Amino acid sequence: MSSVPLVSSASLVFVAILVGAVLPFVPLVGRVARIAATIAHEVGHAVVVVPFGGQIRRIELRPDGSGEAWVQLGGVPVGLRGLVRVLNLYAGYSAPLWAGTLLLTGVLHGSRWLPVAVLGVVGIVALLFIRNWFGLLVVVGFDALALWVALRPSELTVLVVAAVGALFVVDGLRSVVQVARWLLTGARVQTDFHIAADEMRVPAAVWFVLFVAVNGLAVWLARVPLLDVWDTIAAGVRGLF
Repeated sequence: MSSVPLVSSASLVFVAILVGAVLPFVPLVGRVARIAATIAHEVGHAVVVVPFGGQIRRIELRPDGSGEAWVQLGGVPVGLRGLVRVLNLYAGYSAPLWAGTLLLTGVLHGSRWLPVAVLGVVGIVALLFIRNWFGLLVVVGFDALALWVALRPSELTVLVVAAVGALFVVDGLRSVVQVARWLLTGARVQTDFHIAADEMRVPAAVWFVLFVAVNGLAVWLARVPLLDVWDTIAAGVRGLF
């Protein structure tokens, strides 16, 4: 995959980023695009438990853009189960944000293999554990994209990865803001935070505030490379206008 300066028109990369950022808000098209972010969300739930001895049971994706991942924590040491349960809770909403950031970082720094690794991990895990026909069709399409990026790198794949990265980040932020709105209005919904509240008797709002704090700390720790990516995108977008 080429670095940004080697693309025939570097401004096209920033156009692709803008297109990806807008997609979640486009009627009908946005719902389809958001399913890609849902794949990352559900895979995030699943993979975080494996290093601790947990198991992935199944993943489902639905036409309305929602999804669900079932994991089993029986193999996790008893003393770590509470921590792993919280990590599993937070990984869902965090995964699209950080996956998108890595995709954009790979594009802007000319890394071919970072986007391939991100798309590959998400695609392979989803394919292995998807258990419904709609989800399988979507994941096969996602994996085809990952293979294309890996095997046929070109200026076009740079643009596609840039758009997908922006889509992941913006839709991840959209989802977090939506949850905050639901919590403030007391809407009857079943988010990861509400599920955790039912299981561990801690209010969903508390879980959400802790989620924001944990991700805020992660952003602060990674602030140098993140600011570099942000400055590059901001400068490129300003250059378009």
